[in-house]
Amino acid sequence: MLQSLRLNASVEQAYIKLENHSFFAEYHAEASAYPLTDKSEATTVQKATIQLNKDILVNGQRVGTIYLDANLDRVQERIRIFTVVLLFAVLIAMFLVRTISNKLNKYITEPIGRLEAMVTNITNNHNYSDRSDINSTDEIGALSTGINKMLDNIKLRDDRLIEELQQRIVVEQKLDQLAYYDGQTKLPNRHAFTEHINKLMGVSGDGTEHFYLLMLDLDNFKVVNDTHGHEEGDELLKQCGQRLRWILDEEDTVFRIGGDEFAIILKAVKTIHDVEKICLRITQAISQQFMIASHEILIGVSIGVVQYQNANFTESNLIKNADVAMYWAKAAGKNTFKFYSTEIEDANVYQQKLVVDLQSAVKNNELELYYQPIVNAESADIVGFEALLRWRHPEQGIISPNVFIPIAEETGLITSIGEWAIGAALEQLKAWQNKHSADLFVNINISARQFFDKRIVDIIKSALKTYKVAPHTVNFELTESILMEDVDKAIGILTSLRDMGTGIAVDDFGTGHSSMSYLKQFPVDTIKIDKSFVRGLPTDSVDTAIIEAIFALAKSLKLEVVAEGVETEKQFDFLRAKNCTKVQGYLFSKPIPADQVGRLLRRTVDIKRSGRA
Repeated sequence: MLQSLRLNASVEQAYIKLENHSFFAEYHAEASAYPLTDKSEATTVQKATIQLNKDILVNGQRVGTIYLDANLDRVQERIRIFTVVLLFAVLIAMFLVRTISNKLNKYITEPIGRLEAMVTNITNNHNYSDRSDINSTDEIGALSTGINKMLDNIKLRDDRLIEELQQRIVVEQKLDQLAYYDGQTKLPNRHAFTEHINKLMGVSGDGTEHFYLLMLDLDNFKVVNDTHGHEEGDELLKQCGQRLRWILDEEDTVFRIGGDEFAIILKAVKTIHDVEKICLRITQAISQQFMIASHEILIGVSIGVVQYQNANFTESNLIKNADVAMYWAKAAGKNTFKFYSTEIEDANVYQQKLVVDLQSAVKNNELELYYQPIVNAESADIVGFEALLRWRHPEQGIISPNVFIPIAEETGLITSIGEWAIGAALEQLKAWQNKHSADLFVNINISARQFFDKRIVDIIKSALKTYKVAPHTVNFELTESILMEDVDKAIGILTSLRDMGTGIAVDDFGTGHSSMSYLKQFPVDTIKIDKSFVRGLPTDSVDTAIIEAIFALAKSLKLEVVAEGVETEKQFDFLRAKNCTKVQGYLFSKPIPADQVGRLLRRTVDIKRSGRA
């Protein structure tokens, strides 16, 4: 067994020594320089030799000791060889690592770094036109392609957003034009007039000491409309606005506040004599003939003048006094001007008489409702009616609502008159539904004072119950100015009416009290386009743009659109092409008494006109 140690060249000798100190077996390497000696039992190291010993135990008793001497020179030589080999291997490994690292840096780290730098630059500078030029076929190339596609999508999205923003700016500009300017005359409208006059009166802290307010009403304008048509009437209004603008200084402002009414605020004048000169120039300019569509048209203008000085008047009193002076000018023979004075106060006797007469008008059955058909734009069928109030005075004949409604508003009579009108309209509607169609509906106008009466909801609820009318066949029309008087209260009342099941329509939309920012808050169903915007269709580009803006607004808010003042086939065709829901106007019928409606419903087929669906 000891001879097998020759396989290990480091072993010099090995032997077994028994307990009696005799040698049992031994092995000596051929080149061993170490003689067999009696070794101590402890392991010792001499020079380059290591000596080992180990007891031999048999059944727990030591029977001898085995000794072994090894030469470390060969081991150390092998270690040196191993060290050299290992160092060489390490160098080769370092070279391979560096080579591989360069490859990884070129194909992985560097491209990733470029991608990271590009993404960082895009994030910081928002320059989405930058693109990666890495075109490899590995995962990094796929990542580069993905980033480029993502940037393409972002740029496409940004381009679409810019386009939508530009479209929105155009719509907002149109809506702003709609809110503050009259589409027909291009003059500032009633909304702009209200803001301007409040600013001058110090509401906005302007501090202006005084100015003159002129309220103008064209004489015989209704005759022009009835004789020559609304298109020529609109052109007449436009030319009147131009003449007024030419007369005034830059500091002065002219407004069209509705219908054939204008307002002028004079700031550049200092004396009443200067105001008189301007009023004379206005009456002379307006009374000169107009040439419209080869027709010579002669009209006049009645002017009411009031001076604002310090804080003598509120806005409503100032406008009311100017209106009173204007009506007095009409009574004086038209095409003239009058200053508000104590003399005009005497004219209030007439107004007070109207107040007294109006108080008994309901009792004496002098009030009546006229009805104008509302037509389905697609089928041209009559689907409902708008109820319009008229006063047949026993002495003065038909008195315009423009005269007695303001009186009723001011005196509070509008509440009782409005309650009567609601009941009368619902009673008539029920009769038509029973006789003709259960789907017929009626639109009822609600004035400001009536709308904010705390009993309005109960009055409507009681009338619906009394006449057994389905709420969804009744719509209440309110102007934008009414809704804007008290937005929060208006929302509460409208919500109560909506919960009741009735419909809500915004009347005369866009004529001066635009509430674009609040419209989405009001629970309304329908907006009615004022006839002043319909008259120019389809040739007037401004009216067309305004109508399209209103339709876009209605579509976004999911509202129905009813166009008023439809008088020509071309207007009707244009509105139908724009998916207008319903229309009304003289093309179908003027407002008529209730006893003529039945005959109109029976000949609905004639209203459709040939070729219409």
